[in-house]
Amino acid sequence: MSLKVLLVIVVPTVFTVVSIITILYFCIRRKKIGNIGEIQSAESLQFKFSAISVATNNFSDVNKLGRGGFGIVYKGTLTDGQEITVKRLSENSGQGEKEFKNEVALLIKLQHKNLVRLLGYCLHGDEKLLIFEFMKNGSLDQFLFDPVKRAHLDWERRHMIIGRD
Repeated sequence: MSLKVLLVIVVPTVFTVVSIITILYFCIRRKKIGNIGEIQSAESLQFKFSAISVATNNFSDVNKLGRGGFGIVYKGTLTDGQEITVKRLSENSGQGEKEFKNEVALLIKLQHKNLVRLLGYCLHGDEKLLIFEFMKNGSLDQFLFDPVKRAHLDWERRHMIIGRD
């Protein structure tokens, strides 16, 4: 094989491989920077544990709304009078701080007028709290699974709710 033929094959091949590696590097780097940005924007929604403790009267049983698979849910009132719902994740939920912050970033992206709004979160030692707006009329499951309330939420109305922007 002549040197000229070898150069015609090797140079474009090397150029192509280097180009692909460079593009992959920048794509991966951009994705990591995007995730860091999401977590940093989520950090602006962080509440102090002391404020949430005061709002729920130190997580009093009187303010307990229920228990879910991942922890206990409390009602609270912030110092500005806003009513909130606090989901206190149990210590055995298996979530680390990184996974919790990723969940917060995901919940921020899922904001919709027909979904309960995430107001923020709290990380304090082993404590992981999600703070939502309080729903005065209760949660959707109360309408779906209550035999009397279910009549107010027929399939036509459900479809209308889902279709709203």
